[in-house]
Amino acid sequence: MTNWLSLPILALAAMAQTTFMPQIRILGGAPDLVFLLVLAWSINAPLETGVAWAFAGGLLQDLLSASPTGASAVGMILMVFGISQINRQVYGIGLAVLVGLVLVGTLLQQVMLMIILALSGFTIYPIENFTYVVVPTMAYNLVFIFPIYWIVRRVQKRYIRDGRVLA
Repeated sequence: MTNWLSLPILALAAMAQTTFMPQIRILGGAPDLVFLLVLAWSINAPLETGVAWAFAGGLLQDLLSASPTGASAVGMILMVFGISQINRQVYGIGLAVLVGLVLVGTLLQQVMLMIILALSGFTIYPIENFTYVVVPTMAYNLVFIFPIYWIVRRVQKRYIRDGRVLA
């Protein structure tokens, strides 16, 4: 699967994130489909591919929201580098590591987004945002990662050659 094919997949996820996900919000949190796709793809992909997915997904997500362009990409790119370091240390990603990646990655993504929004002039209330946005988003992401990871892993297995996922 080439990086060019990732654009339509991430664009569809960003559109669903913008149009459909606000309908199922609890408090201020909703599942972050783009984040979950980037996380699931990056676990078994080379670093370059994960960074390309994070950058494209973050830009597409920001173009369809009120966030400054590139604000979402920062947290996702940092997460991809963290996943790459974890992949160097462990043989495979198990259930506990996947849950940890979702929790830490969501927290990192949301905190980076709040910092960038605050630096851009938006009024941010950290305690309220953490309580009403970050915690519900973490819960949603924990539920949604399992079907998304299962689908992404099936797609990746079809495109593996010589032990590496095709970029």
